[in-house]
Amino acid sequence: MKRFISIALVLMMVVALTVTAASAKESPIPKDYYRIEVGSEGKGTATKSTDRIKMDSDDDVTFNAYEAGGFFTKWIVDGKYDVISGDEYNPVFVIRPRSDVKAIAHFSVEKDYLNAFVTADPENLGDVSVSPSRIKKNSDGTMTFTATGKNGGVFAKWEIIGDYEIVSGDLNSAVLVIRPYTDIYATAKFTKNGEPLPDDDSKKDDSTSPKTGYPLFIVFGLMGLALCAGVVATKKIKG
Repeated sequence: MKRFISIALVLMMVVALTVTAASAKESPIPKDYYRIEVGSEGKGTATKSTDRIKMDSDDDVTFNAYEAGGFFTKWIVDGKYDVISGDEYNPVFVIRPRSDVKAIAHFSVEKDYLNAFVTADPENLGDVSVSPSRIKKNSDGTMTFTATGKNGGVFAKWEIIGDYEIVSGDLNSAVLVIRPYTDIYATAKFTKNGEPLPDDDSKKDDSTSPKTGYPLFIVFGLMGLALCAGVVATKKIKG
């Protein structure tokens, strides 16, 4: 009898642990939270920064798409949300949910589109944008990059990685239009109150010495004094 009771107790414990594990695995989303889901189609993976977002909050969720043999095409997002950064064509897409949201990252076998990624350096001195951020590959489309200073920041120049043709403006123009032939990575450089960039010699005074920074007439004057002192010292030694 005791053996039967022991077996029964063990079975009850196993059942209890199984039910507890199942409940923990499901972990239902509370009623005052939005559910966040992510998935992928094609050769690639996708992740989300969180499983849930509290309703009526200013919390964001970040979706990341990672290529794994395929080429990222776009996000298909089901639900209501505000865009915080990026867009459906950007592998990094940040949104603020206003309902339950499900995002699917699509990957294609061939690269059908060319993408543009733009940043500001430093961010607190300017805002940047590109329109459109993606065009059909082998098309004649163009992309317009725009840089706008803020907090006393002044646009200095563009630094661009990729193959492209300039349609209007130049790398020193705040508004630059290009025709891309590859993915484009553009960085808008800003300076405080229009000061020159650390590696920009275009705004330096040509009358200064590159080593000391003193006006050249002072440098040459000091060199002359040193030469005279050397001559005098030589004569005293010979005398």
